Amino acid sequence: MRRKNIAVGSARGGFTLVEVIVVLILMAVAAALVAPAILFREKEPTSVLVPVVDGTRQLAARRGETLYLQVATDGKWRVFGAASLTAGAITEGRLDGDYTGPAFTLVVAPIGSCGFDIASANVARVIDIDPLTCEVRSP
Repeated sequence: MRRKNIAVGSARGGFTLVEVIVVLILMAVAAALVAPAILFREKEPTSVLVPVVDGTRQLAARRGETLYLQVATDGKWRVFGAASLTAGAITEGRLDGDYTGPAFTLVVAPIGSCGFDIASANVARVIDIDPLTCEVRSP
């Protein structure tokens, strides 16, 4: 006697090619979303000017006013408001670490852009600051 194999349901033992491709695509999308966070971590600030310039940019945006950041050769800094230059400094302090750079005045707009004033134009050769984002690129 011969036995007949009668298939009850569809009991297959593997995956179709389409299922494998869909899973691979989903894994690739997940890896593409996670990879930038792992590979491109932010660098630590390399310049003592970074926190002061960032703080001045944020303060200008909050106040909606153009601000002047004055940095002396000994590392003392002061922030003045353009609308109230005669009222004195809004805030002041000293740069962390040993600042040995030149004295300069940075004009910071409330939209986040900045640039050196005319008297400090030569400092732009020493201190590289992106005028659109106010990001300090070099000390």
